[in-house]
Amino acid sequence: MKLNRRAVLIGGGLLGGGLLVGVAGVTTAVALHDRLALQQALAQGQLLSLWLAIHPDGRIELLSPHTEMGQGANNALVQIVADELDARWDQVHLGQAPADPAFANSAVMKGFIHSGIFDDAPLSAPVDHLFTNAMHLATDYAQLQITGGSASIRFTGWRSMRRGAALARHQLVAAAAARWGVEASTLRTVEGTVVSPTGQTLSYGQLAEAASRLAVPADVSPKPREQWRYIGRPVPRDDLPDKVFGRAIYGIDREVEDMVHAAVRDVAVLGGQVTAVTNEAEVLARRGVSSVLVLPGAVAVVADNPWRAEQAVRAVQTDETAPEPAASATTASLRAEQLAALETGPFEVVDEQGDVAAALASGEVIEATYEVPFLAHATLEPMNATVWARDGQVHVACGVQNPLSARALCAQVLGIPLGAVVFHSHTMGGGFGRRGGGLYEGPMNYLEQAVRIWDQHRKPVKMTWSREQDMRAGRFRNAAVGRYRATLGEDGLPRAWEGRSYGQVVAPSELLSLYGVPNRRTEHVDARQLVPYASWRSVDASIYGFFLESFVDELAAAAGADPLEYRLALLDNDEGRPARTEHARRMANALRQVAELASWRPGVDEDGRAMGIGAVHSFGSYVAQIASVSIEEGQLRVHDVWAAVDCGVAVNPDSVEAQLQGGIVFGLTAARHGRVDIDGGGVVQSNLHDYRLLRMADTPQLHVHIVPSEADPGGAGEVGVPPIAPAVANAVAVLRERPRALPLG
Repeated sequence: MKLNRRAVLIGGGLLGGGLLVGVAGVTTAVALHDRLALQQALAQGQLLSLWLAIHPDGRIELLSPHTEMGQGANNALVQIVADELDARWDQVHLGQAPADPAFANSAVMKGFIHSGIFDDAPLSAPVDHLFTNAMHLATDYAQLQITGGSASIRFTGWRSMRRGAALARHQLVAAAAARWGVEASTLRTVEGTVVSPTGQTLSYGQLAEAASRLAVPADVSPKPREQWRYIGRPVPRDDLPDKVFGRAIYGIDREVEDMVHAAVRDVAVLGGQVTAVTNEAEVLARRGVSSVLVLPGAVAVVADNPWRAEQAVRAVQTDETAPEPAASATTASLRAEQLAALETGPFEVVDEQGDVAAALASGEVIEATYEVPFLAHATLEPMNATVWARDGQVHVACGVQNPLSARALCAQVLGIPLGAVVFHSHTMGGGFGRRGGGLYEGPMNYLEQAVRIWDQHRKPVKMTWSREQDMRAGRFRNAAVGRYRATLGEDGLPRAWEGRSYGQVVAPSELLSLYGVPNRRTEHVDARQLVPYASWRSVDASIYGFFLESFVDELAAAAGADPLEYRLALLDNDEGRPARTEHARRMANALRQVAELASWRPGVDEDGRAMGIGAVHSFGSYVAQIASVSIEEGQLRVHDVWAAVDCGVAVNPDSVEAQLQGGIVFGLTAARHGRVDIDGGGVVQSNLHDYRLLRMADTPQLHVHIVPSEADPGGAGEVGVPPIAPAVANAVAVLRERPRALPLG
C-alpha cells in the first residue's frame, strides 16, 4: 500500500509513586533512558509517565495526551486501563497530560504509519523495536500531541495504553511474588490488589516502588476477552454531569484577574494586509476602548468588555491591500481552475492495474464528474484564547486539538523559549479539525492573533472571535472535483475504472474503493488553491466517499442492477483486487446488516420515498448507511438513516453510537447546506443564516447498529460522516435527476 501523507505528517512508560513500567519496552536502553530523563527533568525529580502513574495510596492516574471536544474518548481510555490493570473504576483518575515534548504522542504517529505502510500487518520484534524508537524521537521533534483522525482509542488506547497497563500488571504481580516468596503464576489481581493463594492482599500502591526496580519484560499478553469487565460495556461518561449542569470550563469560559477583552476583524481579501487605520481617534474615543492594534492581515480592538470590543472593531475603517490573484478569485474561477486541471494535470498515479485504455476502448464508456465545495467547520464555540503573564512566564488558555503544537506556536510568535510558555488546555465546544495544528500551516491563526494582541497590549487579555470573524478568517476543507469513467462487461460489472481528481489530499488511499475491478487507474492532481486549508471531520473520505459511491451507484443503474446486490457482487469479486479481501468481507458484512436493519428496497415505495446506499471504509472502520428520502413540494426531506458500523471492538458502545449519530448529522448538514463561496477574494458567508446547520425539524430518525467484531478497534468519531452524502444523493437519483454536486439543497 502506498504511504499516505497523513501517516507521514502525523506521526511508554508507567511512572508515579516510584513505579516505572516502560510501554516502550522494545526500544533501546539509550533511547528509553533519554526519554525518561526528559520526563524526570520536567517533573523536577518526580517520576512521571506518558500515560499512567500509580500513587502510594493506590490511586491510578491516567495522563491522557488527548483533548476533549465532545467525543468522549478519554472515558473509553479509562475503561481500557481499568480493565487491563484489574482496577476499580473509582481508582482510575483521568488527567490532562502536560503540553510538553515529554508527552508527545508517538502512538498516533506509529499507528498511522503502521496502517499506511504495512496495512497493520504484524511486525517482527527488531522492526518494531526500530519503529517504536523512531516514532518516539519523531514526535518529540515534531511536538505532536494531536487529537484527531479517530486515533485516540485505536492507536493510543488499544496499542499503547493497553499494553502499558498489561506490563504494569505483570510488574506488580512479580513484585508481590518476590515479597511473598511464591511463584507469580499462583497470584491473581483483583480490584487494584494482588491476591495470594492464601488470601493475603497487597495494594498496587504498596507494590509500586518495588515493581519499579524489576526488569521490564519485552512484552506481555493482554487479558483475553472473557476477562473484560469494562471494555465493550456502555459505561457512563464521567464528564457529562459537569457539561449538563454547566460546570465544565471551556476555553471561552476562562477568566483571569484584571482581564481585558479583544475582538478581531480580518481583511476582506485573502492574503491582504492592513496598511492604515483611518479613524483610530474616533474608535479610541468609544466607551471602554483602550487600544486599536494592527495585526498581520487583521485589525484588533481591546476594550473592557467583549461587546464593546466587538462593536468597536466593526467601526474601524482601514486601508487594505488586495493582492492578486486572490482579489480576482471567485467560486466560479476556482472551479474553472479545478476542471482545467483534470485535463492537463500534472497527475500523480495513486493506483494502476491492467490495461485501462484497452478496456475502456472495448465498450460504451460511462462518465460522470462530481464536485464538492469549500466547507467551514462552524464549531458552536467560536475561536478564542486567553493570554497573561505570571512569574516570568506567558500563560495561554485555549481549547485545542494539539496542545503541544499550540504551545510551540505561542513561543515562536513571541520569540521566546518553549519553557517560557505555560499552556492550559481546555474542553472544546467542537473541533472537527479547526482547532488542530502541527500538521498544516495556519489552523491556529486565532491563537497567533491572541498572542500578538497580548504582546502589544501587555495586559491579561481574552480574545474572542465573532461568528462573522470565524467565517471570514476560517480555515476550510478544500473544494474538489473528480471525473470517473468505466465500461461494463457482459455481467454488468465494470471491466475498466478510471478516476481523475483534483484537490489537496492528505491520504491518497482514500481515493480508492474496495470494489474489485480488473483494469483500473486512479490519478490525482494534488494541489491547494488560495483558500486557507484545515482538516475537516473525516478529511479526504468526506470528498471521495461521495465521488466513489455516487459513481458505483451510476454503474449499477446502467447495468439495471439492485444497488445493494451490485456492491456485494463487486466486493465478492476478487479479480483484480490486491490483498484486500478481508477489507471487502467486512464491508460486505456491514452492507448486509444495514440492509436487514432498514428492510432495504430499491425503487420508490407507496409513500413516494426512495432509499440510497453509501458505504465507506475509513479510519480503520467499515460503515454502510441507507437513507430514506422524499421530495415534498420541491424540497428534499430525509426521513430515516440506518447505519451499520464495523469498528472492531467497540470499547464503549454508547459512545460509538453517539459518534455515529453525530457524524451523520454533521455530514448531512454539509450534504444539504454546506458551502463556502469566494467572491472578490473573500469569503461570502458570514454567519449561520447563510452557512446553515441542520435544524432539529430537518434531522432524520437515526438507527445505528454496531456489528459484532473480534478485530482491534477502528475509529468512530469521523467514520459516520463520509457515507451520508452519497446515500442521500443516491436516493435522490431515484426520484429525480442525479445530483453530482454538493450541497443538495
